[in-house]
Amino acid sequence: MKVLLGTLALAFVSAAIAGNPALRAAASAGPGERVFVHVQTDGAAAGVTIWSAGRQLETFAAGPDRLVAEMPLKATFGGLAVIEVRHPAGGTSKQVVEVQVPGAAVSWRAASRFLEQAAWGPSPESVMRVRQLGFERWIEEQFDAPMSDYPPVPEDDNAQSLTPLQRRFFYNAVHGQDQLRQRVAFALHQIWVVSGLKTNQARMMTPYLQLLHRLAFDNYFTLMKEMTLNPTMGRYLDMVNNTKADPRRGTSPNENYAREIMQLFTIGTVRLNPDGTPQRDAEGMPIPTYSQRTIENLARVFTGWTYPPMPGRPSTASNPAYYNGRMVPVEANHDTGAKELLDGYVIPAGQTAEKDLDDALRHLFGHPNVGPFVAQRLIRALVTSNPSPAYVARVAAVFDRNSRGVRGDLKAVVRAILLDPEARRGDNQPNPAEFGHLREPVLFIAALLRALGASVAEYNPLASWASSMGQNLFFAPSVFNYYSLLHQPQELDGLYGPEFEILTPSAALVRANFADAVVFSRLSPAVNVDLTPLIEMAAVHKWYLTEALNRALLGGRMSEAMRDRILIALDSIADPGLQAQTATYLVASSARYQVQD
Repeated sequence: MKVLLGTLALAFVSAAIAGNPALRAAASAGPGERVFVHVQTDGAAAGVTIWSAGRQLETFAAGPDRLVAEMPLKATFGGLAVIEVRHPAGGTSKQVVEVQVPGAAVSWRAASRFLEQAAWGPSPESVMRVRQLGFERWIEEQFDAPMSDYPPVPEDDNAQSLTPLQRRFFYNAVHGQDQLRQRVAFALHQIWVVSGLKTNQARMMTPYLQLLHRLAFDNYFTLMKEMTLNPTMGRYLDMVNNTKADPRRGTSPNENYAREIMQLFTIGTVRLNPDGTPQRDAEGMPIPTYSQRTIENLARVFTGWTYPPMPGRPSTASNPAYYNGRMVPVEANHDTGAKELLDGYVIPAGQTAEKDLDDALRHLFGHPNVGPFVAQRLIRALVTSNPSPAYVARVAAVFDRNSRGVRGDLKAVVRAILLDPEARRGDNQPNPAEFGHLREPVLFIAALLRALGASVAEYNPLASWASSMGQNLFFAPSVFNYYSLLHQPQELDGLYGPEFEILTPSAALVRANFADAVVFSRLSPAVNVDLTPLIEMAAVHKWYLTEALNRALLGGRMSEAMRDRILIALDSIADPGLQAQTATYLVASSARYQVQD
């Protein structure tokens, strides 16, 4: 066997057995998830069969010594496939080919990196689709993709836990068509946090999750208003049945929601420049955005709201807990006095609960902090923990005014984040060391399974693995998220590394154990991974195995030192199946894979 190993590009050569006719094979992507294989033989094609991934392919003759076959995309890995030609006399020829994408808009590396940011990781199908459409057309297609959903919950079911929602989350993440919507919705969930520590029934959490998905590409003001009136949020941050002050009883409005909508959902605690950096006073100290008095007055705005009435029941001053629909106003419980909010803005006395709320939210939405605040958090969730101020400023400018002059357009913001030159810089060259972010547990799990072309049943154990890695899905420890978005590990020398806050030594071990369980089929019957294409690569030569993993899992960013170490580890393994499993485990458990850049 003659194999030429290239360091910068693949040198595809035949691995034909001596004495058999020479094989020249090529593969190209067709519509849908089909790949067409073209085989040229030096002799007659009669009786010749073509195989890939352990399956015989249907063929038709395109000439006396030329065959064409069709195979599914899942028979490829990292854009590579092993084509085996079996000859009537009993000889066999094999060749590793790269699947060509006619008229490809972007390279396989660029498509893979893009999907790390815009989806739950690249899958063979999604990489092909991005290559065919290009970034912008793929984004537009995603805006219109059918929305994944969560199982309906009977209105009177007070016992069902969040387990079915956790299972559906991972099923949707691996298989759902609306990959971009899911990623953005989860990023918004980590800003507008609601936790099962207080809303631990499926009937409570489901409408909140559905709202996030429905509004992921809407306007940020709409999201602000709908989240404010969402009964699940109302329960979690105590706005539901929050009443005006009663001097006789010594009570005052609850301040939870008023504080968090400013601190965590919209403007943050300090005034920001358009590029997200803090504004400072003459002494160099950050300038606060609001005071305790602002919180107290805004809390008065959020009085007089109760749960939506249950179907068929009249509304009362304090409706029983019901989570479908918006909260409704109870004017008798609303504070109608004048309220001074941010920067001296006054809501006049005598207004209704709805008018007060709308005025307050409009004023908050118009604050100059909202653009850079939202831009910075979404960039960190999707692309990199340490965006440059210029990157933040470009996205914030789009938040402030889209191409039609509209403020808060989340479609435009998401498009700007993903297409920004800083996000796309790594498509063709190495990024600086500070770029990227650690894959949080749910992203690590979903991305690995998608990269391996896994099949996941709806009844799956993946949430328990994420919990063991430090991220109990839908059970954030506090309103500050699963981890602090402002966490700066000492080891990173002043850089932000939010996800590292939950990367304990035991969690790191669980990550490696998860990769082991996936690769060696020890995870669950509910999760199926077929490594046949990789096993065939290994049978041709183990270098092809490492290159397929380099493309599928690392987007072509495997260093030669890493490749050499893997090849050395495989030297003592003779079985191609075990070689494929070992190499996949080594890549999936590596720091190079777990830190996305």
